[in-house]
Amino acid sequence: MSKLFASFPPTSKHDWLELLQKELKGESMDKLQKFNRIEEISLPAYLHREDQPQAFSDPGLLPYTRGSRASSNDWHIGSCFRVENEKAENKQLLEALMAGTTALVIHATSDREIDFPVLFSEVDLQYIHTTFYPKSIAQATAFLSFLGNYSGTVVAENTLEWLNCSKQCASLSVKPFAVQANLVQQSGGTTWQELSIALAEGHDLLVAQLEQGLTIDDASANIHFIFGIGNQYFYEIAKLRAFRMAWARIVSEYAPEHECSHAAYITSQTGCVHTSLKDPYTNLLRQTTEAMSAVVGGIQQLVIQPYDWHATNANTAFTHRMATNISLVLKEESYLDKVIDPSGGSYAIDDLTNAIAERAWSSFQWIEANGGLTNSTVIETLSEDILEKAQQRVAFVQDKKSTLIGINAFLNPDPIQHEWHSKPLGWKTVPALIIETEISLS
Repeated sequence: MSKLFASFPPTSKHDWLELLQKELKGESMDKLQKFNRIEEISLPAYLHREDQPQAFSDPGLLPYTRGSRASSNDWHIGSCFRVENEKAENKQLLEALMAGTTALVIHATSDREIDFPVLFSEVDLQYIHTTFYPKSIAQATAFLSFLGNYSGTVVAENTLEWLNCSKQCASLSVKPFAVQANLVQQSGGTTWQELSIALAEGHDLLVAQLEQGLTIDDASANIHFIFGIGNQYFYEIAKLRAFRMAWARIVSEYAPEHECSHAAYITSQTGCVHTSLKDPYTNLLRQTTEAMSAVVGGIQQLVIQPYDWHATNANTAFTHRMATNISLVLKEESYLDKVIDPSGGSYAIDDLTNAIAERAWSSFQWIEANGGLTNSTVIETLSEDILEKAQQRVAFVQDKKSTLIGINAFLNPDPIQHEWHSKPLGWKTVPALIIETEISLS
């Protein structure tokens, strides 16, 4: 490889700029600076080696900016199911697993007692990761008891209410606490807003567990981070890299015994911000690029929700299969599971990673300095900021400053008569943002 690079003469930054100026035919170089007005961060269209302040460490090494693994970029393929009839859902679970799913995401629809042995009959839990969204503490406790030593996660709204569960799970593969940062993205927040809130919630969970007597190594291992995926491809890649770096920085302050305790376990999950029910098949294109940004950024699990997950007249058999196929194509045809940190070496993405990390860290410090997420004033301020960004997103689409195929451009001449039977959760009191709905109302 060294001989290959020696075959090409080095190019200075001055040479690059001269060539760029020539190609611009007299136009300003500022044309190449892409400023995202919602993120308030620039993505440079070009950078040179001289612009890189320092290279990030290799994949698998602290602070894990380039990924926590050094052998592969593989990820679990997650599929979502609602529990309404255990026997019927069990059949769907088995079919999904046979079709390529390697992680099950189970949502309770009520607080009734769930028959987990029937739901998971013939499911080999030891080979998959299982995530459960309970509607009650009793459901969460029953799930943990049923799961035993197998890998899984509980995603509860009030995790600190059942903090003692972390003690019984400390030596197991179960992660009893999940940080739902994806709700910030689903509400219309920016990448750095999502990260700062994830850092603050994650830190609160660390401190609460340490106060219960757990070690920092066990406390860190108990936490599962869930991030949304926006439609700004490069920003989403950089977001995940920035978060790993920032989370490792927090954990390092508590001097863990094991280096791997600095690594965050991350799931990326698609949402409904840019979903179109009137032109549903465009969602497959959107979800594919969103999924690509997540796996290039480096994750442990990818959950692509069926695009009609919240729609009436849902064709879930088809949409579940299409969601799974996206991951299979990215693995088996694009080999993105084999290439570690595919964006490594891109000076522009490295620069964007640092920019998002700095903005998120500054916001996180503000949250901590003002009493954290238990302070109602902090929650109110953050909610107002997120809502402002959501309104800005809607205005940009409405004014066609942002283009969404099937929503404000190239509309379906024969729109499908789907309706939203429910809306996803937003963060705290901020409602979930579905741009198609907002546009149709305006």
